[in-house]
Amino acid sequence: MIEIRGMGKIYNAGTEAEVVALRDVDLRVDAGEFLAIMGPSGSGKSTLMNMIGCLDRPTTGTCFCDGEDVSRLDAEELADLRLHKIGFVLGLPPAAAAERA
Repeated sequence: MIEIRGMGKIYNAGTEAEVVALRDVDLRVDAGEFLAIMGPSGSGKSTLMNMIGCLDRPTTGTCFCDGEDVSRLDAEELADLRLHKIGFVLGLPPAAAAERA
């Protein structure tokens, strides 16, 4: 299970180039559940996927995988978690994704 609580991501915080990519996201994905993340360009889809996949760290909030706070894991533990517990299917058109749900 993946659970996200109050997650936010800000790039270049405090500068003129500041970008708020995610703001106060809450999400729960239970084991065996499939999820489609869709939205317009610039809506934060890739940023959210990077957070779920433990490829980037949030500015605010927490991400749990099977009840474990992933922010406390080192690089090796994160790699093991990605290898054994997280999977993505990318590039399906929306109609195909809906058919599989």
